Amino acid sequence: MGVEKMRQLIKPVIAAGVIGTFLTCGSMAQELDLTKKETYDQIMGWANEPLDTSAFKKDGDLRIGVAAGYLSNAWINFTAQSIKYEASLHPEIKEIKVTDAAFNPSKQAADIDDLLTSGVDAILFWPVDEKAILPVLKKAHDQGVATINIGYNFMRDPSVTSNAYVNQWSYTEQVVDEFIKSLDGKGKVFAMLPIAGSSAAVVQLAVLQDALKSHPDIELISTEYGDWDRAKAKQLTENLLQRFPQIDGAFSPAGQMSMGIYEAFDESGRLEELTLSPGDDYNGWTKLVAKEGKWGSVTSGLEVGREAVKQAVKILTGQPTTTAVVVPTRYLDPAEAAKLNEADRPDDWFKTDLPAEFLPQ
Repeated sequence: MGVEKMRQLIKPVIAAGVIGTFLTCGSMAQELDLTKKETYDQIMGWANEPLDTSAFKKDGDLRIGVAAGYLSNAWINFTAQSIKYEASLHPEIKEIKVTDAAFNPSKQAADIDDLLTSGVDAILFWPVDEKAILPVLKKAHDQGVATINIGYNFMRDPSVTSNAYVNQWSYTEQVVDEFIKSLDGKGKVFAMLPIAGSSAAVVQLAVLQDALKSHPDIELISTEYGDWDRAKAKQLTENLLQRFPQIDGAFSPAGQMSMGIYEAFDESGRLEELTLSPGDDYNGWTKLVAKEGKWGSVTSGLEVGREAVKQAVKILTGQPTTTAVVVPTRYLDPAEAAKLNEADRPDDWFKTDLPAEFLPQ
């Protein structure tokens, strides 16, 4: 699946300067401003609300469906395998079925419908297009099947039972705070963000800009969109190096893109200028951190898959729980981040405690 197709599937609401995410309450859609921390405070309030599980309680064996919007990158593959592993630890789960929509919203809706027909008790999913699958999620809800959204976006809708997610604002704050410290509060920097218009890109830029208000000696000279792609980030950085005689730092929470930035500075002979923000726990990035002894990492919340399974079990067995499970992230200094590197593994890997039989192939 190419980036252009991914771009077509990202449908943010942009109106009057407000970037909206699809969160609903009752039957009314709410536009929430993802550029404001207050929005995420509100989401955290929702996340901590008690969840009434009585409509979903089952007796006997449990069957879990996973409607993957896609299975095409390392982080998602590790998430999917973590789901399978966690399910294996619960003897009450007798079956787990995984489907792959390959970025096709219509197929994901059809996959969910097929899972319902097969008799699953809960459906875990990460959406391609949230609106496209709401009708079939409502069908699941009406049949007493629990639905759990997984990832970095919080879905609030009567048809979504629960969420297991990473708070993007807090995650990005950790990256920004360490980046500013590394710069000693001054310098000319650029931002390398994911796909333009995606919630990740919107939030990352908002958090950075908000923090820079308190640091007037740091100048954001350019904002680029590297599409989570190492080669594209490298090319964009090469262009910036030709345009700007001084660049002191690059803000890039995604390790893949940070590696492209590093390569561009290195090949231009300007590596000594470069201060990078912390990346994530991508193996290629932690290898670079181990080599350089600086920058560090912010964990990406890879535990979200396992937490989703635990939440499903709580819901289906009638245990008390909240509307969402928020998976925390934390900053790792260079020494800690270097310990995540697995030198005998490819760059496209994440350190994991998964048993060998559950590792991505």
